[in-house]
Amino acid sequence: MRLRRHLLLATVFMGASAAALPAFADDAASLEELVVTARRENRTSKGATGLDLSLTETPQAVTVIDRDFMDVFGLDDANSVLSLTPGVNVEEVETDRTYYNARGFDIRSMQIDGVGLPFTWNVAGDLDVAGYEKIEAVHGANGLLTGTGNPSGTINYVRKRPTNAFQGAAELTAGSWDRFRGEVDVSGPFSASGRWAGRLVAAAEDRDSWLDQNHSERTFVYGVVEGQIGDNAILTAGYTQQDSASKGVLWGALPLLYTDGTQAEWDVSTTTTMDWTKWDIRTRTSFVELVYELPRGWEAKGTLTYNDFKEPSRLFYTYGTPDRATGLGLYGYPGAYDQANNSTLFDGVLSGPIELGGKRHDLVLGVTVAKSQSGYLQYAAPADDPAWGALPPVGTWDGDEIAEPAWGPPTQAANFTNRFNRVYGAAHLDFGRGVKAVAGFNAIDVKTRGDSFGASMRRDEQAVSPYLGATWTFTRNLTLYGSYSDIFEPQAELDENLEPLGAAKGESWEGGLKGEWFDGRLYTSIALFKAEQDNYPEAAGMTPAGITFYRGIMTRSKGVELEAAGRLPGGVKVQGGFTQLEIEGEDGADVRTYVPRRTFVLGAVWEVPVIDGLEVGGTVKWQDDIHLDAALGTIRQDAYAIVNLVASYDLTDAVKATVRVNNVTDEKRLTSLYWEQAFYGAPRNVSVSLSYAF
Repeated sequence: MRLRRHLLLATVFMGASAAALPAFADDAASLEELVVTARRENRTSKGATGLDLSLTETPQAVTVIDRDFMDVFGLDDANSVLSLTPGVNVEEVETDRTYYNARGFDIRSMQIDGVGLPFTWNVAGDLDVAGYEKIEAVHGANGLLTGTGNPSGTINYVRKRPTNAFQGAAELTAGSWDRFRGEVDVSGPFSASGRWAGRLVAAAEDRDSWLDQNHSERTFVYGVVEGQIGDNAILTAGYTQQDSASKGVLWGALPLLYTDGTQAEWDVSTTTTMDWTKWDIRTRTSFVELVYELPRGWEAKGTLTYNDFKEPSRLFYTYGTPDRATGLGLYGYPGAYDQANNSTLFDGVLSGPIELGGKRHDLVLGVTVAKSQSGYLQYAAPADDPAWGALPPVGTWDGDEIAEPAWGPPTQAANFTNRFNRVYGAAHLDFGRGVKAVAGFNAIDVKTRGDSFGASMRRDEQAVSPYLGATWTFTRNLTLYGSYSDIFEPQAELDENLEPLGAAKGESWEGGLKGEWFDGRLYTSIALFKAEQDNYPEAAGMTPAGITFYRGIMTRSKGVELEAAGRLPGGVKVQGGFTQLEIEGEDGADVRTYVPRRTFVLGAVWEVPVIDGLEVGGTVKWQDDIHLDAALGTIRQDAYAIVNLVASYDLTDAVKATVRVNNVTDEKRLTSLYWEQAFYGAPRNVSVSLSYAF
C-alpha cells in the first residue's frame, strides 16, 4: 500500500507518465526522491503581495499573460506582450527606447519572480521574453514589494524553470522586412531521481524594418539549474545574456508640426536618422536562489542577483521646425555615449502559516539590500563638424547626407551610486465566512551620491508606507475586494535649480468585484480606482546645456477597468479588457493628454472542432484619440484599432505551422505623443512559423 501511494503521488504532483513509473518501482528510495522533486517544482507567483494568493484572493487587479498566449500570437518581446495587456500602454518614443504607462502614469516598478527591482529596469531595446513563463501586470500602487508606490502598476517577469520530465521545443520564423528568428527550449532532469534538473533557452533574431535605414539583431540565452540539497533545501542558479544591436536608429523622431502650426504628415517609412548611427544593448544577469523548508510549513528564501548593463551608442538627433513649403528649418545634433550600470540586490524572505482563532493565517517578512553604480562616457563632435549644421528637407534623406563625426576623446558625463535598503512585511488574515484581509508595511531608505551631466544627484529619502486590503467571497463565484496603499516614488528628475525634485507622494485606493465561472475556467474582474499624488514631475524647460528640468505638480486619476481571461464554452480561449480613466491637475484641467483615456484589448483563440489540429484566432487593440499641446499648435492622433490574425495547423503530433498577419487593416498611426516628435508604427506585415516539440 505504501509503494502504491508513492506511485500515485509521483504521478499527480510531477506529471510523470505511466510508462516512466516502472523504472522506479523497484526502489523505494527513488520513489521518496520523486515526492521531494515534486516539492521542487511546485511554484506560484507572489508578485502582488509576496503571499501565496490566488487572483481572487489578491485585493488588486492582476493580469497574467501566459506562455500559451505569447506563443500563439508570436509575442517575442516585452513591447508586443505589454501592448496586448489590458490597461497598459506602450510608448515607443524611439526605435530603441520605450516607456510604459497604466492608469495614466509611467510604470517604473519591475519585478523578476516577484522580487522587486528598486532601480530603473532599463527598457532600451527590445527585451526578449523567450526565457519567461508568464508576465504579470499588477495594477495600481504596489509599494509593498517593489519598494515604491507608483499608482500605475508593476510588471512581474516570471522565469521559466526546469521541468521534472524531459521536454523540448524549437521554432523557426520568417516574416516581412527580412525578419528571421530561431528559438530553442530544452529542459529536463539530470538523473533518474530528478533531484537536479536544468533548462536552456536560446533565441536569435535578425530583421530589417519598415523604417528607412533601420536594422536590428538580437540574441538571447538563458540557462538555469535547480536541485534538491538534503531533504529541505532547494538551490537554483541561473544566467541570462541578451545582446541587441541596432543600426539606423532614431534618437528623437520626426517633427510633427510645421512653422505655421499645422500638423506634418509623413510616409510610414520616414526617419530622421543617418546610416552610421547605432544603439547597442548588452545585458548580463546572474542569480542564485536558496529556499529552505522550515518546520510547521515555514520557508526561508534568499535571492542574490547581479546585473551588468552596457549601452554604447552613436546617435543623431534632429531638432527645429520645418517650413511647410520648403521642408527646411531642421538642424542636427550628434551624440556618442557609453553608458554602463552594474547592480547587486539581495532579497531575503521568511514566510509561513500560523494558527489563530481556529483559522490559518499566512505571514511574510522580508528585507532587501541593493546597490547600483551608473556612469556615462560622452564623446564630443568637433564644433565645426557638418553634423551640427542645417539639414535638407525631411523625406529626401538617404541616410548618408551627414558623415559620422570624428569623435573626440571620452569625458565622464555622469557617475553616481544608488543605495536602497528596506524592510517589509504582510499578513493574510482569515476571519471566516469568506472574509480575508491583507495588512502590510514597507519601510525604505534611499541614498544617491554623485552627479549626472553637471547636476548633483544627491538625495536622502526615507518612508514607511502601509498597505491594507480585504476580500469577501460571498458566493461560490464572486469576491468583493478593496485596498489602500501609500504612494512614495523616489525620482531622479531635477528641478530648475538642477537639484533632485524629490519623491512623489500620495494615496491610492481600489475596489472591485472578481468572479470565477465554468468551474474556474473563466476569470473576470471589475476594478474602480483612484489615486492622488503631489510632486509628480512635469517637464518645465531646458537649460542652455540641454538638460531638461521639471516642476512637481498635483495630479488626480480615477477610472474603471474590466477584464476577462480563460476559456468560454465551445472551446474559445479569451484574454482582454477595457479601461476608462480621467487624469486631472490641481485646477481640474486634463493633464497628460497623450495618454489614451479609453482602451480596449481582446485576444481570442478557437480550436476548430470540424478540422482536427486547426486553430484560428486574433487580437484587437483599440484606443481613443489623444493630443499634445505644443507652443506652435496641437498634435493629434485620432482613435484607431490594430487587428492581428493567426491560424495554425498541426502537420503531425510534433510539428505545427503558423501564419500570422499583423495590422490587417494597414492602420497608419503614430507610436506615441509622449514627446513633440514621433514615428509611425508598423504597417501590415506577415510571418510564417514552423515549430517542433520533442
